[in-house]
Amino acid sequence: MNHPLSTDMLLGHTTDTLLRLSEYIEQLRKEHVKLQESLLELYGMAKMIGFNQDAVNWTGTLRDLGRKTVNFRDELAAHAKWEEEKMFPIAVWYFGEEPGPLVMMEQEHELPMQFLDAYIDAVKDSDGPIRCSEAKEMALYLLQAKKILEGHFKLEEELITALADRSNALGF
Repeated sequence: MNHPLSTDMLLGHTTDTLLRLSEYIEQLRKEHVKLQESLLELYGMAKMIGFNQDAVNWTGTLRDLGRKTVNFRDELAAHAKWEEEKMFPIAVWYFGEEPGPLVMMEQEHELPMQFLDAYIDAVKDSDGPIRCSEAKEMALYLLQAKKILEGHFKLEEELITALADRSNALGF
């Protein structure tokens, strides 16, 4: 996998495509920072669920967090779509084949989305007051999504750093 780009590989794409690579890398990094900040906010709120065990009803807090979760899920979905349509095709071309980490990263978008959706659905489907223990169980969906996404972002950053290093070595 550590082969340099050959002249044959370069001839198959325009200079514009190669130059877009650095723009895409920068966009990916900016989006990751924004997503990680939002994820950290969700995490902080989810960790506070059930902290005050004297609270009788967590419904309002869970619904507020649910609205933020919907916004985050939508941002994450847009990011995943951009990666799959723009970033990954260039990365696949750049490596000369589809490396295992790219396949895994595309699949990793699905699992945290399922946890985010599970939280949103649990809040939406709840009737009446939500007690502390139930609220904590619901918050676990968000905590699990965070754990998966942290690893996902780290793997993507490592792959993108490798791309950037190759691109810089070629003068792009």
